[in-house]
This record gives sequence, structure tokens and C-alpha cells, in this order.
Amino acid sequence: MRRYVHEVFEGQAAATPDAVAVRTGGHRLTYRRLDEAANRVAHRLREAGVGPESVVGVLLRRGPDTLPVLLGIWKAGGSHLPLDTALPAERLRYMLETAGARLTVTDGGGAGLLGAGHRGEILDLDRERERIAAGPATPPDRAADRDPDDPARTHRLAYTLFTSGSTGRPKGVQIGHYALLNVLFSMRRWHRSQPEHRWLATTSLAFDVSTAELYLPLVTGGRVVLADDEEAHDPAAQLRLVAAEGVTHVQATPAGWKLLLAAGMDRLPVTAVTTGEECPPDLARELVDRVGRLSNLYGPTETTVWCTGADLTPDDTTVPIGRPLPNYRAYVLDAAHQPVPVGVVGELYVAGAGMARGYAGRPALTAERFLPEPYGGPPGSRMYRTGDLARFRTDGQLECLGRVDAQVKIRGFRIELGEIEEVLRAGADVRDAAVVARDDEQGEKWLIAYVVGTGGTGGADGADGGNGAVGAGPDPAALRDRLSATLPAYMVPAAFVPLPALPLNAAGKVDRSALPAPGRSALASDRPYVAPRTATEQLLADICVQVLGVSGVGVTDRLQDMGADSMRIVHVMAAARRAGLDLTLRMLLDSDTVEDLAEALDGALPGGAAPNGGTDGTTAEDGAMTGTASATGVVRTGPAEDLTRTMAAHRVPGAAVALLREGRLVGVQAHGVRSADGGLPVTLHTRFQAGSVSKQVTAFAALRLVARGDLDLDADLDRYLAGRRAPRTPAGAPVTLRHLLSNTAGFSSAAATWWRPGEPMPDLDAVLDDVTAEDEPGVRFRKAGSQWALAERLLMDVTGRDFPDLVDELVFAPLAMADSSFTPPPDGTGARDDWAWGHDQHGRPLLDGFRVRPVRAGSGLWSTAADVAQLAVEIRQAHLGCSDLLPAALATQMLTETFPGSFYGLGTVVDGSLGEPEFGHGGQTAGFRALVSVRLRSGSGCVVLTNGDGGKHVHKAVAASLGRELVVADD
Repeated sequence: MRRYVHEVFEGQAAATPDAVAVRTGGHRLTYRRLDEAANRVAHRLREAGVGPESVVGVLLRRGPDTLPVLLGIWKAGGSHLPLDTALPAERLRYMLETAGARLTVTDGGGAGLLGAGHRGEILDLDRERERIAAGPATPPDRAADRDPDDPARTHRLAYTLFTSGSTGRPKGVQIGHYALLNVLFSMRRWHRSQPEHRWLATTSLAFDVSTAELYLPLVTGGRVVLADDEEAHDPAAQLRLVAAEGVTHVQATPAGWKLLLAAGMDRLPVTAVTTGEECPPDLARELVDRVGRLSNLYGPTETTVWCTGADLTPDDTTVPIGRPLPNYRAYVLDAAHQPVPVGVVGELYVAGAGMARGYAGRPALTAERFLPEPYGGPPGSRMYRTGDLARFRTDGQLECLGRVDAQVKIRGFRIELGEIEEVLRAGADVRDAAVVARDDEQGEKWLIAYVVGTGGTGGADGADGGNGAVGAGPDPAALRDRLSATLPAYMVPAAFVPLPALPLNAAGKVDRSALPAPGRSALASDRPYVAPRTATEQLLADICVQVLGVSGVGVTDRLQDMGADSMRIVHVMAAARRAGLDLTLRMLLDSDTVEDLAEALDGALPGGAAPNGGTDGTTAEDGAMTGTASATGVVRTGPAEDLTRTMAAHRVPGAAVALLREGRLVGVQAHGVRSADGGLPVTLHTRFQAGSVSKQVTAFAALRLVARGDLDLDADLDRYLAGRRAPRTPAGAPVTLRHLLSNTAGFSSAAATWWRPGEPMPDLDAVLDDVTAEDEPGVRFRKAGSQWALAERLLMDVTGRDFPDLVDELVFAPLAMADSSFTPPPDGTGARDDWAWGHDQHGRPLLDGFRVRPVRAGSGLWSTAADVAQLAVEIRQAHLGCSDLLPAALATQMLTETFPGSFYGLGTVVDGSLGEPEFGHGGQTAGFRALVSVRLRSGSGCVVLTNGDGGKHVHKAVAASLGRELVVADD
């Protein structure tokens, strides 16, 4: 009998209906509830036309919907095409078209990632929840399926996964149910699976080893501990999940295990799997002493996840890939496809029950890679040519010894260097290109591109010692943008080295060994070198040199340009901690340059002291900077003297701090003075300019109009705009409110200019007249004030109200934000009332007190700490479904979830690096700095408003004094 994976799951659900099948976030799904949820999804998919051999794209956030959708697709008769939200729109569309997917299931605004060129159907879970929930909880009719004993069921398609292709086109590997079930049953035996086993699931659905994390527990009665999108990228959060959920099985690439070790992993009593790429012997020796059991599993995507395996011991001097798993056969052959003797190196071929059907839409490539099996197996069986060099040891185990081609693996991802080279050569500015992978000090691979411009110019080599300059060539930023628009982020080189010509060997081929090591200019060519100036900057620069392998690191160099991706950035954090720096992942994510990182570290020290014990050369000499303090409750944030010392050290005259606990405002503090010249104290009603916090207010107001039915998130804005049209690309794709609020409208930037009060400046329409469409809507995340300018015009056109009056009606009045306004203070110093003045980095008041912009929706808010805290409370209440002003569905998808592939939410910033999602925003205007930060689950957080350019140091001091947790005395 040929069974499908979901049929085995259904049998398990019938046997243990009340056992927990999935844990994700705060959700627990029993086997019965998971089965019923999948059935309801299946009925909706059947209505949409999904049936046998249908391919369904899956573009979802990780969470409670993940497994119901995946199982529901199978129950409807279809197959998955998992799509990664970080991929460019062009690549996503290519994958959907090549695989033949006419329908994509998505949520959270993910449809916008497909771009304007997408022509397929979308099933948006956020719009369809009520309809799906009303569907039958029983499986759909399967009469159309073949007889269960029909051998043709063997090849029913289960999923398609795309891997890099050497000709510039990714390949879609098609895997059948029987092949997947074979490897799951092999793993059931390998791991001696029991119902009490709990698997940590952190791998992207677009990576084939995710199938073991998701389905092995479900066919054996175990539990899936599914990490959400934030946890999946945070090794510290993963370690917390392992401890909190009693995880028994963890798999990761060697790079992933290094991240866990860097995040503080000591000993884990788990069965550990290393997979996806070659495991270095020193890492294997370190891991084998820290886990209960360590397995090294090997298998190309074309052989269905894994085909060989070995358990590693402390005595292993090498890391074998082991012996074939059940129903697999392995051969080491020479160029004539003849077996080589034991100990002799040849190419590895794999055969057996796990062979893929082939490559979607590419029969010639399928025939080239899947050959007739001449040495065993049933008639007609095939073997896959892996491209890996291997040999059999005398003990019967296989060792993998590299590649026969230019394919490399980075963090488990297969990368054909030729695909990157083809995209580079397609540009008019590049005559030739070569891409190589180099190892850094930690043994991590990173990509370098060597390019020859059409003009033939370029430096003779790239090793410039950190400070020198190479000759002119193709613009690295333009090359990076070109590749990012087509390729996944892990395939975009970290460095671009211009050369006059590529070095050739005697055979006339590119001599990759003769390509020079890149210097600093290849990584940060647009930044002049600035030497470290403080002890902290010097230490961080030394760490970057050591960890990232870049010579001559300057303090204005961007971390990302130096190759500090999501993998290597954690090694930077670990090295910094070993050096005694209290560096956090949040600091790294928030910092653009070494200079920013040093400021983040120094600002977090008690009292804002510099590493040498000083305070940047300033002291608090008089009581004027101490100010007054009052509160709605008794609140402790550490000694007030520490905060005022930080304010004095960074020349910030005044600050207001609001604290939240369990989702309610518990205290407000006022410190310092409104103006360094005037001496009037900051009060609880002093209004500060809040900068980009304005976007949260604007988004909230817009969503209230959506909830009221006055606006549609996904309707063409031209339907609402009066007297103007939204900028369009030549393709003419519509721009929507969702695009505006998610910073993905594709507009050019508006001029970032501030004006003094009363000074002539352009009006809103003049700003919009200069805005053009640079990208297709929904394709590229870009922070641009032009998007908020159009949002402001849209809200006024829809309602016929002036923007400040409209926001007062929709936000300020309902939330009792009596001291908030989008109307700036009146001109002149005598009419100031209780307004704070802005101050520059030296603590001097700005002439006329503040600056303004025409786009109020993005930066025009004046408010108090208590008012802004009230808004944050309401956003969290809406997220929890407890708001009378905004439905939970709108709040969740538009305010408290990250936009796919971005650290930013829609109108907010959402951070999951601390183990609990935290939302808020930073505000930066001339002379003012603001911060809102609230944790979604606990409801703890703070609002900090300051009237000085150095205000971010006050924000950090408040956060440090709270220890990232609020300390509040009983009322």
C-alpha cells in the first residue's frame, strides 16, 4: 500500500487526538485540532480548484497557520512550493511560474512581496479566516484519488524546492510522497522515535531539512516546537525554547551550531543533528561533548533530505557522512561510471527510494543528473549524480571530500557560483566576472565578486591594505542592488573587487587561486577611512578585523558592508562579550557602523560614563539640570542622579519618561528643563517633538478608517485621491495603503529638509509633485518620507478634513491624548506655553526652538510621554483583541508584526531578538529624540522623550536602568 504523509498523520491524530502536536508562540494545537484545521483549509483549497498535481505556493509567517496550511494542501490533493519571504519578487515569480503554481497562500501582507508582475491567484488567510473557520472539520472527499494499492501513488508530488542553478536559473526539485515518507520512516528508526520526543523547528520551509522537523514528530506522535520568525533567527531565543519546552531533538547546519555555541550554549541533553554542509572536525569534537547524541546526516535535495548518516564519537578524527540509510544505495564511481576501490576518491552517486521525480520544466537537466542505475535496484531505477567527491573507508563509511564543480555551500544553502556570475555579466557595465567563496577566521565562507568593467578599468588587485584606493570600475553599490533584485541575500557577495582582467591559467580558464584577497575598499568603497578615536571604538574595530577578516576597519564603515550578515554578526557579539563588552544582539541590529555600536555600548554604561571612567569631558555642575520629578505612581528606574548625569554628559537639557507594566501606564517622570536658556522645568504636560513616532499615530488613524469601511488596504489609491494620481512605474501597478504603511510603495525619496518655524517651505502637494516611482509596489522595503506624504494627502482627500483635525478625532480624543497635536507651537518665544525647545549636540537651543517639515504624517507629532504611552497601550490592546477602536486582525498585520523580510513592522519597529516580541518606534528630529518600546506579551515598556540631539544616550540609560525589565514598586 502506498500511503501519503498526511494519511499517516491522520492515523496518529485518530490514535492520540488530545496529545499536543504543535507549540508555537503562545499557541498549543492538539492532534485533533491540527487535523480539523487542516481539513478546513483543504475544503477552501478545493473550492479554489486545488486537486491532484496542483502546485500551491506557500508564502507565510511562521506560526499557528503553518502546519494547517501545509497539511491542508496535501489533503486537498495538491503539493507545496515553499517560498522564503526574504527572496526578491522576481525570483519568487520565476519559481511560481516554473513550478506551475497558479495559487499562493499568504498572510500578513505577504502578497505584496510578489510584486506587480505576479499574475497568479492569492488566498490571503487574513481575509479568509471566517470562511475557512466555517468549513467542515472532516476531510474532503478523496474519491478522485487512485486506488491506494495503485503503484502510481508512489510519485504523487509532495513538494517542490528550488536550488541554485549554474546557468543562472534556479532548479525546482520535485519530491514525491513516497520518497518523503521513506526518509521519515528511516529517521523514525534512526532516532528511535517516541511520542515524548519534541523537535525544535527553526529551519526555513524553503530548506528541505525543515520537513524532518515538521513531519517526523507528527507521524510518530511527538511534538513540533515551531519557532516564530523572530525566534528562528535568534540563537539565544532558540536556547530558551529548548529549555522551556523540553526539546529532545535539535538539528542545525554547522554554521547554526556555531551560532548556538556563540549564544551561550553549554550542555544540551538532546539528540543533535548536524547537516546541510561539511561539519569541521573541531566543531564535531566540541559538540559531541555537549549533547546527548550527535549525528551527521548527508543528502542533496534531489535525494529527499538525507540519504546517509553517521553517529559521531569523541574519538573521531574525521567527520564521515556514514552509510546509506534504509532503501538507499551509494556508489563511488570514476569518470567512466565504474566503481573505484575502497580508499580511492571518485564521484558519489546515490540511488534508492528517495530519488526526486526530477526538475520542474527541465527534462534535459533531469536526464543529465538522474542516470540509469547499473549496479542494483529494480528495473528502471535511477541514480543521482551528486557532484560530491567521496571515498569509502575500510570500515564501510563514506567520507565527503569536496566538489567536482564550482558549487559551494554557505550556511547550508547550495550556491552555484555560475548563477551569480551570469547575473553580473548581464549588466552593461560588466564585461566579465568571477565569484569565489573564501573562509574567514572562524571557517565561515563568504562570497567575493571579481568584476571587469566594460571599460577594462580596475585596480591591479584588491589588497589595498585597508586605506588605499583601487581604480575605477563598476559601482559596487549598483552591482549589489542588481544582484539583490534577482538573487537571495545569501547569494549576494559581501565584496566587489574591480580588476582590469581576470587571471587565466595555462588552459585559458579563470585561475581562481590567483584572484587577490579583497581589501577594505572592496567592502566600504564609498566611505573614507576614519580611525578609531576611543577605547571602545578601537576594541570593536579589532574585533571586526579578527572576526570578519577585514583589514583597516574604520569607525564609519558599515557592518553589513564588511560581511556582518545574520550568521557572522553573532560571532562579532560573542567575541565582544569575551572581550568584556556587554554587547547585545539588539545593539548590533540597531547599529549601522562601528561608531554607532561604540555609542550604543558607551551609552549603556551607568550614568553614561565613557569606558575610561569619564563623561565625555563634561560634568553636571549645577542643579538646573536636575529638574523636577513627579509620577502617577511610585516608580523606580534606578537613581535619578544616574539619569541626570547621563543627560548632562550628553548635553540633553530635559527628558520625560513613562513606564508601563502589564499593559498599563504605571508612572511618569519629568527631568531637567524645557530650554537651557530659560530654566523652566519639564512637567508632565511638556510637549516634545516625537519625530517618526508620528508614523504610529498616522497608521493608527488610517487603520481606523479601514475598520470603518472608508478605506480599503489593498485598493488602488487613485480610487480615493482627489486631483492627483499615485506615481506609477511603466508597468502601471496600483499603489495601495498597505504599500504606504509598509514602506514598500517604491517611491523616490522626498527631500530630507527641515525649516525653521515661519520660514517659507514647500507645501504637501509641492513635495508630492517631485515624487516618482522607482520600483514596482511591494517589491522593495525602503524608508521614504514620500510614502507618508501621500498617506497624509490620502487621509485628507477621503475625509475632507485637515490632517491635524482628523487625527484629533480618530486618535487623540478617543485615547484622551489631550496634550498631543500635529499643529506646531505658535511662532515666537513668548507664546510657547509648555513646549520643549530643541537643542543641538552641544546643548545649545535651536534658533526659534524647533524645525518643521511639510509632511506632518511622518514627523509632525508633538506629544507627552504619558500620551504616547497611552497610544502604545491601545496598540497592544488591539493586538490582543481588547480594543474598541481597532480590530485585532488589522492591528496584528499592520502594527505589531514585522513586514516579511524586514526588521520593521508596518508603522512600527518590531524586535524579537530578546525572546519576546517588542514593538515601538524611534523618533529623530532636529533637536529632539524619542523612543517607544513595549513588549507584546508582558506589556512592559517605556516611552522616553528628550529635547537634545544626544537623547539616544538617555534612552539607553533608561533601558539599562530597567535591565530590559520594569522595576515598579507597589501602588
